[in-house]
Amino acid sequence: MNEKVNVGLVGVGRWGPNVIGAINRLGHGQVAKVADPSHQALQRLADRFPSISTSESAVHLIEDSDIDAIAVCTPVETHTSLVRAALLAGKHVFVEKPFGQDYEECSKLCKLAKERRLQIVVGHVFLFNESILHLKDIIQSGDLGEILHLEAHRSNLGPVRKDVNAVWDLTSHDLSIFDFLLGQFPNEVSCLGSCQLDSKNEDTAYTTFKYKNGILAHAQASWLHPLKVRKITVIGSKKMALWDDLNLEHPVTIYDSSIGLEQAYYSDSFASHRLSYNRGDVLMPNIATNEPLLEELRHFLDVVGGAKNDRSSGEYGSELVRTLQAADRSLEKNGMFVPVER
Repeated sequence: MNEKVNVGLVGVGRWGPNVIGAINRLGHGQVAKVADPSHQALQRLADRFPSISTSESAVHLIEDSDIDAIAVCTPVETHTSLVRAALLAGKHVFVEKPFGQDYEECSKLCKLAKERRLQIVVGHVFLFNESILHLKDIIQSGDLGEILHLEAHRSNLGPVRKDVNAVWDLTSHDLSIFDFLLGQFPNEVSCLGSCQLDSKNEDTAYTTFKYKNGILAHAQASWLHPLKVRKITVIGSKKMALWDDLNLEHPVTIYDSSIGLEQAYYSDSFASHRLSYNRGDVLMPNIATNEPLLEELRHFLDVVGGAKNDRSSGEYGSELVRTLQAADRSLEKNGMFVPVER
């Protein structure tokens, strides 16, 4: 492989140009060619990146011998077919989240990549957010105590998607964060949703994930909300933490707050137990801000070059797809908890 990774990108709609810009800022990668079936989209891209070669054929791009890796930034229903074509052409792959729509298909692609000694990195960008990494360090330190539950809120007025519902679009972010922070995948999922904008896609959803040791993680997601919200609360037995992605100065706040039984108080019945409420200091640690997309793509190029283990691998992305499929089954059953079959 060349010292500089030559990347071909498929899909230059809303997100693709951001990926191009990030890769081209990194010293060991460049996007030399792109493909998109829309002539208008390619023309807009040419105005911004005049040196990049364009094509309306993804096949021609994927089969180009000058290309080392393919970045897939297309609608979800096209992901797995493009990833398969890239792997068969001997290319490493970066694919935006979610990896695909079916766990079994994603799993087969992971096996194909392993057989051909190729890498798949899935674009779960929050795994590269410095404040999320810091929050994970806090959890692993034991400072919060035993993790009891987590709660996420992710909303905005749009953008409304037609290819997936709000669970696959928004909650998939929080699910990736939950799994990353807890170091495990959920066993059961419950999901309720509302279709106010499109009868086929839920624009608002309330999803609860059950992890081992009784940990519940709840995520509210909506495209139909007046405010942009990106928050996760982590409740521990000793302390609590709030992550707010929109608070650029202090994205993580730690509350020395907890509730427990007052041990000095004697009671002969549970009903008369006296609870002790601890409201201590509030800590806002200094966390260096970063550009998660830039770090994600730096990681991709490093993984392709063999310098790093894959933090957001195809296997990791496949597990999230399996959980999201279980959420869809729960939607069909009006919110009933359904197992994530493994």
